[in-house]
Amino acid sequence: MVLFNRFYEPDIDIEKMKITSAEVLSSASDIRKSLRWVGMLSDKIKGIDISASTGIHNGEAAIKQLLAGAKTVQICSTVYEHCFDQITNILEDLTNWMTKKGFKTIDEFRGSLNYGSIQDPGLYERAQFMKYFSSIQ
Repeated sequence: MVLFNRFYEPDIDIEKMKITSAEVLSSASDIRKSLRWVGMLSDKIKGIDISASTGIHNGEAAIKQLLAGAKTVQICSTVYEHCFDQITNILEDLTNWMTKKGFKTIDEFRGSLNYGSIQDPGLYERAQFMKYFSSIQ
């Protein structure tokens, strides 16, 4: 199961007064939606492989999705922006991080920060938004 394919989003050109397409490529900040759902569903739905998609632009983002429970990650926009060398960069970041943390395989850490593996699974839920931002003055 892929979470989430990039949805088509329309925009409006106010000068030409016509419907156009919004930005086609994802941005690094687009990871938030898929990270949340990968983290929750990888614990709740057993027996499926989740492939994280959208917003994965570097090695850190790939690692986050694997920690959340993704079996694989998919990249596209970052390859368009930085060419095929970005694949090597992401793999190097992953390898360096794994070495630093003492992991020999991805399976050793995959899902270790998903909904069922953390002390406060509420961190993945909407209620946390209100908790964190209710103290803003």
